[in-house]
Order: sequence, then C-alpha cells, then structure tokens
Amino acid sequence: MRMPGSLLRRVRELPPTVADGLLAALLTMIALPMLFLPSENFERLFATSFRDPGPLGVLLTLCQTVPLTWRRRAPYAVLAVTTAAATVHLALGFKPTFAEAAMVVSLYTVAAHRPRRHALTAAAAFAAAMVGYGVIAEARYPSSFEDSLQSWVLTFIQFAAAFFLGDLQKRRLAYMAKLEALNTQLAAEQELRSRWAVAEERGRIARELHDVVAHSVSVMVVQAGAARRTLGTSPDQAAAALGQIESTGRQALVEMRRLLGLLRDGDQEDAAALAPQPSLEHLDTLAAAAREAGLPVEVTVEGEPRPLPAGVDLSAYRIVQEALTNSLKHAGPARAKVRISYGREVLEVQVTDSGNGLESAFGQPAVDPDQRSRRSGNGLIGMRERVAMFGGTLEAGAGPGGGYRVAARLPLDSGHR
Repeated sequence: MRMPGSLLRRVRELPPTVADGLLAALLTMIALPMLFLPSENFERLFATSFRDPGPLGVLLTLCQTVPLTWRRRAPYAVLAVTTAAATVHLALGFKPTFAEAAMVVSLYTVAAHRPRRHALTAAAAFAAAMVGYGVIAEARYPSSFEDSLQSWVLTFIQFAAAFFLGDLQKRRLAYMAKLEALNTQLAAEQELRSRWAVAEERGRIARELHDVVAHSVSVMVVQAGAARRTLGTSPDQAAAALGQIESTGRQALVEMRRLLGLLRDGDQEDAAALAPQPSLEHLDTLAAAAREAGLPVEVTVEGEPRPLPAGVDLSAYRIVQEALTNSLKHAGPARAKVRISYGREVLEVQVTDSGNGLESAFGQPAVDPDQRSRRSGNGLIGMRERVAMFGGTLEAGAGPGGGYRVAARLPLDSGHR
C-alpha cells in the first residue's frame, strides 16, 4: 500500500530528531512483541533453546531501537550502541527480533551523513564487530557449512548494500546543497545585475536630461538676448524671439516630463511618457530650431538612410544636438554644418562650425577651440560615453580650417549594445 504523497511530504518536513524518533518508535513497536512470542516456534526454527524475556531482554531491545532517535546527531555512537546491544542480546540467548535492523539503519546513517574517509573507518570497525557477532551466532545456532556460508554472505551483502545506499544518499545531498548554493548565487547575481541595470538607466536618463536642458536653455538664452536687443527697434523680431523661447520651453518641459516619468514608480503614463524617442528623423527639426536661434545650419546626408538600432539612432541625434548647442554657446557669429554618413557597418556623424573668435551678434564673446573643449564639460563627457557604449570613436577639437569639429563613428554591428 502506497503512502499518500501529502503524508510523505509532511514526514520529510519534520525536524530530523522528530522523524528519527518516529522511526525508533515504529521499530520498537515491532521488536518488543516479537520478544514475547512463544519460544517453541523459534526453537523449532533455529534448533536451539532461548531465554525467557525479562527486564534485561526488554532493556537490550530498547538499547537497539531507541538510540535511532539520535542517529543523525551522533551516528558513530548510535552505531556502536546498537551493535553492542545486538551482540549482547545474541550472546545472552534472547530470541532474535527486528531490533537488529537498527544496525543496518545506523550503518546507513554513518555513510550518508559523515565524511567518506571517517565513514569507511567506522565501517571497517563495524565489519570486525560483525565477525565477532557471526562467531557468536555460529555458536548459538549450529548449522551446516553451506548454510553457515550462505548466512555470512547474505549478512555482509546486507550491510554492504546499506553502506552503499548511504554513500549514494550523501552524494545526492551534496549535489542538492550545491544546487541550492548555486541558486542562491544566481539569485544574488540577478539582483546585482538588476541594480546595475537601474544604475545604468539612471545614468542614461541623467545624460538625456543634461542634453535637453543644455540645448533648450542655450536656445532660450540666445533668443532672450536677441529679444532684449531688438525690443526697442524691432518689436516684431522681439515678439518672434519670445515666441521661440516659449515654444522651446514647452518642448523641453514635455521631454523632461517623459524622462522623469521613467524614474517614478507606478503604472500611470501620460502622453509625454509615451512620446517616441528623438532620432535622426527629427534632424531637420533640430536644425530649424538652431537656425531660429541664430545659427545657420546646413545638413548633408550621405548614403541611403535606413532604420538604425534605437540606441545608435538616439545617440547620433544627441551628439548632433550637443554639438549644435556648444556652437550656439561658444562659436560666436558662425555657420554650422552637419554631415550624416550611412555606411555599411558604421554611422558617421560630423558637426563643424566656422567660429572665428569674434564677438557674437548678441554680445557674447566667442572662445577658441581649446577653451570650448574645456567648457563643454558634461556635454563632451556625455558624447564620449554614448560613443564608447557602442564601441565607437569620438574626435572633438579644432577643425582643419578653423572653428570646431565633432566627429563620431558609431558601429552598426549587432554585437554592440
């Protein structure tokens, strides 16, 4: 009859001492009644007489079964006690009982829960004790040579099988412990990777916020300066500049809400959070905004435009945006050129301006390329990080014919993230 699966699971979930106590109680309930069975049946079977059971017989039986309660806490001691009690029980002539199975269980426990080298030593000592046990059994139960040999062989096969199964259980337990440790390690690594991903995403958002704020504020400052200077002489131009400031500010707010929304917990998303990421498809809009801010921009596209990986597309757009922002802030009265080249394996982005170091039309002194490199600060760092993320290269510095030049090469190989 099979034990129900739920009952088996409950037994496995019991504390070891409780489960072993139940095993000892079960073996005791089987062994003690056998001790009090009529002796005639045993005498006919073994062709020898047995002592009547008494307190000593009960004590020796309990000494074989009860110690199993602590078999996993002190397996060597339990093996020694059960073997000694079984040997004395046999030598004193009491009837054999199933309490002798405690030796098999004890040997199995030693093999399953102790190091193999120590378990083999204990097994060797147990084998020597079994030789003495066998000699006593031969004296108590005379039999033919063939029966005696068969009894010896079966006994040692029985104990060898118990040791082998215990060793097999030990390897299984070690394997399960290794799997649990591996699962714990994998869970920790997964959590660490999640934290890294969050940190990386926050860094990306910080760069996005910098790009949005730097570009938009630069445009608004330039337009505000133009409005201030033309307010008295050309009210229409001043009004147009103020309108551009309002439009730029609104766009900046929309994109900042979208980026900051990524940092919020919750499932509520508004239209700004769902807005698409800017890409090279919006390059004309970016150039038009720069022109309205006072920087003439010429855009050239080489090669056949095609869909790009989202990260590369966004990074290329941000590099152009940052370069034009720097030109607006530092180039003075100048012109800018944007060149996008679609190669087979590389996307090339180049932004140059013709800054001449003279004072700009809005009274802002232009600076030389070296000063611009130093002042670009987080903008240049952000561009380098974007390019490095894809294994590309970035050059930023004085142009061959003067002015300033930013050139980036972004690999399109799918192996780059």
